[in-house]
Amino acid sequence: MKSKKNQQKLFIMTVIISAVLIFIFNMLTPMMSDDLFYAKEAQSAGSFAGLVQQEYHQYMTWSGRSVSHLILRCFLLGDKIIFNFFNSFVFVGLTLLIYLNIERRKKNDVSVYLLINLLIWMFGVVFRQTVLWETGACNYLWGSTIILAFLTLYRFCLKRVDFIKHKIIWVVLLFVSGIAAGWCNENTSGGGILMSFLLTGFYFYNNKGSKKKKWWMTAGIAGQAIGFLFMILAPGNAVRALAQEEEHTGLFALVSRFQKVTLAVRNNFLVLLIIGMLLVIIVKYQKQNIKVLWSDCRDGFLWGITFLATCYALILTPEPMPRAYFGAGIFLIIAVVQFYVHVDEGEAVFHCLKAGIISVMCLIMFFTYMESGANLARIYREYHERDVYLTEQAANGVQEVTVPMLRPDFETKYSDGYNSDIKESPEYWLNNAYATYYGFDSVSGVPREDWTEY
Repeated sequence: MKSKKNQQKLFIMTVIISAVLIFIFNMLTPMMSDDLFYAKEAQSAGSFAGLVQQEYHQYMTWSGRSVSHLILRCFLLGDKIIFNFFNSFVFVGLTLLIYLNIERRKKNDVSVYLLINLLIWMFGVVFRQTVLWETGACNYLWGSTIILAFLTLYRFCLKRVDFIKHKIIWVVLLFVSGIAAGWCNENTSGGGILMSFLLTGFYFYNNKGSKKKKWWMTAGIAGQAIGFLFMILAPGNAVRALAQEEEHTGLFALVSRFQKVTLAVRNNFLVLLIIGMLLVIIVKYQKQNIKVLWSDCRDGFLWGITFLATCYALILTPEPMPRAYFGAGIFLIIAVVQFYVHVDEGEAVFHCLKAGIISVMCLIMFFTYMESGANLARIYREYHERDVYLTEQAANGVQEVTVPMLRPDFETKYSDGYNSDIKESPEYWLNNAYATYYGFDSVSGVPREDWTEY
């Protein structure tokens, strides 16, 4: 009993540490690029109804991701520390949702929870944009969390079909959450719908004699489909598609897109795929039978199939952004962790292997976090100094202002500061973003070594 309580305390402590670590990096990430455009627009809304009206305009002219962008607009009305807190909470929520979707794990399994965190920190696609950058986080981290929250609720119901009470509440809950999950992100929401169909199909396959109507199943999948259709049929998507150019047309375009997606899968997921493949080989060795492997580890394969479908759905897009693969990466991480759990520790060599994987990854992540944290602090300092200076110049009525660009040598995979930095030309779009946000006619940049004002 005492051992179980200690394990529970250790698990809770691990979750708290996870929250603190991501909160620190959120605090060291300033507003940048699109945050400035959306913040200036949101501040002119005047009310929540005004924000909804702004989002409707974007729905009609640029993008159908209304759920994510409405969340973003609400946060941009307040101080960024509010977003930092909630974004850290959502990140931890995502790690716990992944944990809840892992079958056959031990209770309060610290090693599994650690592995989940490590895989996201180390292999989360464009982490600096999809988790830490405010606009990107609302689109990808929050969207993936909403989708996985729905799938977790749906799986909960599938496991307890005969014990569900208050079925009307579940019908409404799954329908509403299904709409939100379907309305988050084109390829990731599509992957969520596929996973719902796979889970439902195997439920009926395993329960062929069941004739009971499960209205909450219909409500959940219908909600996802409705939300998805609202998103992809947005008039703004058609407008944005017209602005995209492509080198090839017809069949050659599809072949070119397939090649690009394949290369993106290699660039983003090769290490994760190798780890997953090795784990599958080990589990196959232990099971000694492909049928038993499929029967015992089916969930891992289903998440893997969903990962591939989510990636290759991007063939429908002429030039997807790299961060569009974030949700697919979450599905792959679930698959990898699932196979990690399925590795039987009965033999000492496999017990040592699993412990070794976690230990080595923790060591690598410790040094990475310390170095990246220091660089994040340096970048944040320079952004903050520039913000103070720009605010002062705006208060003094200056119309044309020059500010320093970032010093070189602070780059880290956990900051998008350099990609989102101003340039020397006042015509550059990010310079225009700063000019619009602070109220200047123009903003120019100079190398940091040539700057002497502060």
